[in-house]
Amino acid sequence: MSYSSLDHCTGCNRCVERCPTSIIRLVAGVPSVDLSVGECTFCRACLDVCPQPVFDATRFRFDHVAEVSGSCLATRGIACQSCGETCPEHAIRFKPRIGGPFQPVIEAATCTGCGACLQVCPVDAISMRPLRELTDG
Repeated sequence: MSYSSLDHCTGCNRCVERCPTSIIRLVAGVPSVDLSVGECTFCRACLDVCPQPVFDATRFRFDHVAEVSGSCLATRGIACQSCGETCPEHAIRFKPRIGGPFQPVIEAATCTGCGACLQVCPVDAISMRPLRELTDG
């Protein structure tokens, strides 16, 4: 979920208290999302509890997408599909490869950037890449 305007945030901490996955923290008095501790389920609890127009009610995706690095087990010849199995949007698919395990492919248009894939990767091979990097060339 994107932020509508952090300038409107009063630092009331309601979004932090209400987030069921505990990924929202106040940093310098404004909400910040930490996907290293959990995923965003886009439940709207932060939006519903916030008395100010901080959270954008029309968007249910972040401004970043998942990216798989070369340390991925599947790219190193070890069968693993943990990230694809946990992705709620099925944005991580696996392409067959002759002589080795299937290779991960991320559908950027489908990925919401929720972070579900981050915690399940046994070798921390997944990171988030800003969407603007994909559109800027």
